[in-house]
Amino acid sequence: MKKIFFIALLGALLGVAISYFILYSELQEAFKYSFFDGLLASLLGTIVALIIAKSSLFLNRFFPWHKNVGIRLFIGLVVHFTLAYFLVFSVFYCYQLFFFEVTSFFNRYFYAQIKIGVILLLLILIFEVIYFALFSYYSYSKFQIEIVKQERKQIELQLKALKSQLSPHFLFNCLNTISSLIYKDENSAEKFIRRLAKMYDFTLKSYHQKLITVQQELDFVNSYIFLLQTRFKNKFSVVISVSDAVLLTKIPPLTLQMLVENAVKHNQLLQEKPLEILISSTKTAIIVENVITKTPLNVTSFNIGLNNINSRYLLLINKTISVVSGHTFRVQIPIIE
Repeated sequence: MKKIFFIALLGALLGVAISYFILYSELQEAFKYSFFDGLLASLLGTIVALIIAKSSLFLNRFFPWHKNVGIRLFIGLVVHFTLAYFLVFSVFYCYQLFFFEVTSFFNRYFYAQIKIGVILLLLILIFEVIYFALFSYYSYSKFQIEIVKQERKQIELQLKALKSQLSPHFLFNCLNTISSLIYKDENSAEKFIRRLAKMYDFTLKSYHQKLITVQQELDFVNSYIFLLQTRFKNKFSVVISVSDAVLLTKIPPLTLQMLVENAVKHNQLLQEKPLEILISSTKTAIIVENVITKTPLNVTSFNIGLNNINSRYLLLINKTISVVSGHTFRVQIPIIE
């Protein structure tokens, strides 16, 4: 509302100023600028200003500034000048015809028409330049705000992934494993503690990073796998077959670990039917695939882990992960060069 009021007020002031200048330059000694002249000029200026403002929004839909500045500037200049000159000329002609009965309008006011055209052209050119500057500033500000929002969203998603690693349930299981190993195998208990510490150290250091190398993620996953294999023994196995070229590419942190964790969470680990997970790669993606065993009791899938990974990929590269469930459960995640 404030914007419309400002445009209308500016148009009214310009209308009065231009009409005063034109009438004074043409009539000179016989010039008398009445209240009615000012009222009519301000009304005309307001209408022209509002029409130009509305038509700018219309042109932005079909000729956006960000696609081609030159074409949008030229089209805006031509369209707005045509509209403004036609309206001003029509009102000026009717005003002279009805109130002064001028018989030879075009000859009598030839120079006035040129003055009006030049003034309108300059004003509209200034308007287009200022409008473009404001549009650029608005677009830049909006872009910066979107970047901040995406970064905040990315951090929130990675914090959720971090919380899953710091969950009391996971820590409780690890502590139980450590307590049982201390009396059975001190060396295994020490290795378990070191791997657990390494895993938590990596988690705490990487949560603020958008991307890490596949090699870094696999080092973390190997520590996580060691903890699981210590707990479940022969009920669980992972085969990693990732090409050397892929190791230097990047993925969001905790991605592969969350997929391994999901496989363990949603499948029973049985001696007679162990859970088998394969981590492989193509030129453009990493594939995590596991056999499907019986679903554990009291486990409900809300796809929180998969949604977390998918949301991070959408924010980072505007791509989604691929999930296929059949005889096996297969997740394909894009790699980032």
